[in-house]
This record gives sequence, structure tokens and C-alpha cells, in this order.
Amino acid sequence: MKKFLSLLLTGVMSAMLLAGCGNTANDPGSASSSTPPAGEEERSITIAQSANFSMGFAPGVQSYEATYYMNNFYEGLVEYRDGEYLPCLATDWVASDDGLTYTFHLRDDVQFNDGIAFNAEAVKLYFDNMKSVIGTSANYGQLDMLTTEITVDDEYTVSFHLSRPYYNVLNDLSMVMPRGILSAAAFNEDGSLNTEYLMTHTPGTGPYMFESVNETATEYTFVKNPNYWGEEPDVDRFTVKVIPESKVAAMRAGEVDFIMGSDTLDANSYLELSQVEGITGVISDFDFVTEFIALNDEVAPLDDLNVRTAIQMAIDKESIAQNIYSGLRAKADSVMPADMPYCTATVPTPDYDMDGAIALLEDSGWVDSNGDGIREKDGTALSFTITYPSTGVYDNMVLFFQSSMAELGIEIKTNPIDLMAFMQQVFMEDNYEMTAYMSYWFPYDPYTFVANMYPSTDYTDPSGIYSTDPQVAKALAIMSDEDAKKLIGGLYNTDDPVAVQKIYTTALDSANESSVVIPLNYRNEYAVFNNEVIESYTFNSIPNHVDVAAIHLK
Repeated sequence: MKKFLSLLLTGVMSAMLLAGCGNTANDPGSASSSTPPAGEEERSITIAQSANFSMGFAPGVQSYEATYYMNNFYEGLVEYRDGEYLPCLATDWVASDDGLTYTFHLRDDVQFNDGIAFNAEAVKLYFDNMKSVIGTSANYGQLDMLTTEITVDDEYTVSFHLSRPYYNVLNDLSMVMPRGILSAAAFNEDGSLNTEYLMTHTPGTGPYMFESVNETATEYTFVKNPNYWGEEPDVDRFTVKVIPESKVAAMRAGEVDFIMGSDTLDANSYLELSQVEGITGVISDFDFVTEFIALNDEVAPLDDLNVRTAIQMAIDKESIAQNIYSGLRAKADSVMPADMPYCTATVPTPDYDMDGAIALLEDSGWVDSNGDGIREKDGTALSFTITYPSTGVYDNMVLFFQSSMAELGIEIKTNPIDLMAFMQQVFMEDNYEMTAYMSYWFPYDPYTFVANMYPSTDYTDPSGIYSTDPQVAKALAIMSDEDAKKLIGGLYNTDDPVAVQKIYTTALDSANESSVVIPLNYRNEYAVFNNEVIESYTFNSIPNHVDVAAIHLK
């Protein structure tokens, strides 16, 4: 690990020490101002968003819409860009030989946007207070759980002391959600988050900050951080306008300048808008999310590998990518995209082969004996219910899956439910036969996805290791629980990249063969913008996060 860090720092340190992070700026600049100099016109844009920021702007709190904007307000000690972990609020770092101490040297020219100084004390306060907020689940990595103490070595040097070596320290620290650092104003005297304050404040070090919200919570305005230490962005002010259903019309009418993401704009709407004069569409080149069908192998006959394999073989994933997503997504042949760190699999998922899928079921005794189109065996029919969030994201894909299964001789009943109800039923109650859902996206993946392959959701396990996702916890179904626990547990006691790679490859290969989590397609990302106002947009390392500093105006 130490050798790796030295090689990394040698190549990038001189270029990165003066650059801002969390955006695509690469050159130093003076601090920006929220008000343009006298005589200069304010440069502003409007962005369309599906829902409001109902839970405020607190990292570590499940504020779904705000997650996509956190990198505009907050920054971490390091950032991930183009396959490397680079300096951000830390200028450099070193790991001890035993992997138990990480020491970070901090920038000495940074203030929070509320004027409070950024230093080692601020870093310690933030991480000490956030430990209880983030908790000990695998969703955000293990850093907080493993950190026994954070020490202030001097004004601009801070050390994290771990109870055991951990390979993913830098990745965890690159997660602006939830490890973008907030000023002391974000906390109450007892160290708890001041959630009321964070409803209308973004006390971070990023290029932008909250200014106001209208009475109906449908328009939020953000301005430049006057204390920002990095390159000054083009956009002086941006307004996020909440438009649940008519974003295409709003863009055509010139009411908004920018729409970001497949969670906000479906593929057909993207294609429609990108062909309109005055509107430009751009697509990222990084696969960062897997959309999948999950089968509950604890429900008979989904406990039969042949049945699960046949289901996967009967899904034409290329057709989904081309016809449902208009070629804007790529067919998935592994549960995690190869674009992501460590995601080298040697066993792909089965290819599409409807005839082979039918033969596999018939060889296993599943036949349609009464001509109703549904196969049965020993009095049990191949009939299942698929549960999924009723957000509109999965509707067409589920209909395609239902049709494919009908051709195979399996009845699929659909159960679209509210997102929070889905989280309760599936994640909390483990109550489902099949689901349609997606992975957690980079930088939480691939670590979170693979760590959640641990085959137990018992958070009282004395080992302290457990999965928070019942769907993914079943992914290694062809392995014994003992072997799966030993494999995934290995990620909790090493910082050796060779050992980590071996664990990932073994886990991905097993998951691909188990056909419990059936990957359908990989999502990259897209955006559309008013090209009379905006010159260009560059996606950052988390393509579905809106990076306003990466918007360049005409």
C-alpha cells in the first residue's frame, strides 16, 4: 500500500496541489465571489429536477435528490478521477507499514463558506461526530467502523488510526456523500447533526453554497462560495427547478437550461431533446450502475440452479439495451461493470438462448401439461411475483421480462410499489420472490455490492460483518454459507491489492454462475443542455452527480 501511494503521488502531486476537487477544474484560481464585479452580468442557469430537497443537505442522511448535488457544496480529503485517487482537501498522505495509520497533510488555504477555518481540528470534529450518523453498515465502507481514533498531529496534519488494515480507505474518503467535510456550524453542542440548520445551509468548502428556496419548495437557488479555494467556475448562480413530469416541455420552451441523468429523464426523452435545434445531448463513457433482476433462492423452486439459469438464459439483454434504452445502455455480462476497480471476472453470465433455456427446464421436469402456457412439476407451477419501485424507471424492463418469461413458460405477476414501501418489504423484511432494482453506483460500488454478498443480514453477528441488502446477500448461492462468509470476510482484514483482486474475481465469478442477481444492463449517464447558453459539460467520476463547476458557458 505504501509503495502504491508513493508511485501515485509522484505522478500527480505537483499538478494537483493547487487545483480544486469535486469538479473538472485543473488550474489554480483566486477565490470566487457570489456577486460578480460591478459592470459584469451575472451568469446563471436553471436546472430541472424531479423532486425537491425535502431532507436538506446533510451528508450521511438519505436525502436522495440532494445526493446528486452534494459535490457542489462539499469536498473530501481525496477524490477519485480517471482511475486514481488524487489530492483534494488533503495535499498528500502516507500509510504506515502495518496499514493501521493513515496520515493526511491538509491544505492550509481553505475556509468553509461560513468563514470557519478548515484545519485538522475541523477534520477531527467532523469525522468524530459523523461516526454515529454513518453507522457501521457496509453501505459506506468500513472506515468509520475501523477508525479507533483520529489524532490532530499539528494544525494541518491529521491521522486516522485503524483497528486492522483496510484496502478501501482512500475510496471511502472520496465519497462526498457521506464524507464531504462540514464546518462546526453543522453540529449541535452534543455533536449531533443540526438537521434543521442543514435544511437551508450547505456549510462546506465546495464551489457553491445554498442561497434561498421559494415558499413552495419548487425553486432552490445556489451561488458561488465566496471563500472557494479552487478555480472559479463559469456559472455564478444556478437554480434547481422542481418539475416532476414536464421536463421535456420545459426544456423546449427555454424554461430550463440543463437536465441531468437517467433518473430524471428517460431514454426516449433524451433522444427527443438531443435532436432539437438549440439543445445538445452528451453521454458519459463510464458504466457505473448495474440494473438487475434478483431471484430469491430461498423460495422454491428458485432454489433450483437450473430454474434460475434458465430464467437468465431467456432474457435477451441486448434487446433490452437497444429497444428499451435506445442503445444508451450496454448489455451486462457480469454483475459488476469491468470499468470499476477490481471488477475482473473470468466467468460471464450465460448468453441469451431461449431454446437452451426451454430445454434446461424440460430436462429438469418442468412441462406445460395442461396447455395453459405455464410449466409445472409435481403440482407446482412456475409462477412468481416481481416486486419493484413504482418510480417509472423499471416499468418497460419489467414488461419485457414478463413477456420473455411467458415465452419460456413462466408466469410473472407484477407488483410495483412506492419506493419506501419497496425498501421496507425487500430490504427490511426480506419478503419477495423476484425484484427489479439496481446497484448502488460508483464510488459505493463495487465495494458495497461485493461486501453485501456476505450471506447474512444479521447485524448482531459477533463478527460485526453483515449484509444490508437481502437481494445481494444471496448472490453466492452456489457456495456454502461458510465458504461465502470466509470469502467476503477476507475483505475485512487486508489492504493487499493482490488479495483483494482474488476475492473480487472469485465473488464475481460465483455470482455470475449462481443466477441469483441477474445483471441486465450497465448504465452510463446522459445530459441535455441549452447550447445557446452552455458551451459544454464534462461528466465527473460519478456520472449521475450534477457537477455545475464542469458546466462551461458561452
